[in-house]
Amino acid sequence: MSSARERLQIRANRWVRRKTAWLGMRRVGDRPVPEWRPGEVWLLVVCRNEALRLPYMLKYHFDLGVSRVLLLDNDSMDGTRAAVRADPRIHVFSSKQTYKGPLYWQEPLLRRYAVGRWCLVLDADELFVYPQMDRLDLPGLAAFLEGQKVAALHSLFIEMYAREPIGQMAYRAGDDLRAAAPWFDAEGYVRGKYHRVFGGEAPEFIYMGGTRRRLFDAEFGCSKYPFFKYAPGLFLRRGLHTIEGAKIAEEQAAVLHFKYLQDFKAKALREAKRGVYWNASAEYKAYAARFEQEGDFSLWHPGAKKFAGWRQLEELGLMKSSRALDSAAGAGGARA
Repeated sequence: MSSARERLQIRANRWVRRKTAWLGMRRVGDRPVPEWRPGEVWLLVVCRNEALRLPYMLKYHFDLGVSRVLLLDNDSMDGTRAAVRADPRIHVFSSKQTYKGPLYWQEPLLRRYAVGRWCLVLDADELFVYPQMDRLDLPGLAAFLEGQKVAALHSLFIEMYAREPIGQMAYRAGDDLRAAAPWFDAEGYVRGKYHRVFGGEAPEFIYMGGTRRRLFDAEFGCSKYPFFKYAPGLFLRRGLHTIEGAKIAEEQAAVLHFKYLQDFKAKALREAKRGVYWNASAEYKAYAARFEQEGDFSLWHPGAKKFAGWRQLEELGLMKSSRALDSAAGAGGARA
């Protein structure tokens, strides 16, 4: 565990980052952000040039019961703001600042609007999937977790991809992302011990591996905590791949990640040059090198599984429900 001095330094650095980020953020338009009503679940999204994925991503989560969206647009040039401008449920903030790491903009928004609330924090290329989601909406899931006296739900981060090469995809904004990129790796997720930074509640383990390990033979975190009840004492780490200060539910959900659409090659080459993401954009540099070497490539392989819903993920051991959750969803007795 880190020393008290190191922990104090971490908190001080995060305070400075929150203040710096907030000073660079501007609310777009004159639509006021209302008070958070009891029982609501809000979605926080940070994005840059995601007009292709954002329409379906937002519709999907509104259909699951999201009431309102706080969206931070990082200087998009592709019409991202125009794609959401007309919806009164979406409140847009903007920042021209350079990306300075995971949660740089999310934490100021959480501090301002979400204290004591259940919220969903995702990127524009992610879809949240959870047990009994066809019977229980997000407010219902939040109420269940609140009743269990837990404050966060662990999710497995699953890369989604098409069978054809990335550059040959023809996804259209608003179409179902799950139909465009329905394949995923069902194996290769290794559970390791989580090494906490602070005292108190913390995960016992973290999943590593997954599709990116298969592609590049390097370690990648495959755990994520996008659904939680926010409190200032939470320690959010590595883009929500870990979380401390919140009791973790026994159930497990999933985050489906739709990075690999037809615009990904251009993004990989661009972000590899910008070098502003984690480890000087090492991940994007690895993708860029592969594109430059092969021209184009597919992530598909003979062992890939085609997505067929949350029950399939549970059967594969990638998702976990419970008798209590099944009962809350009106499915009591359905489990053996």
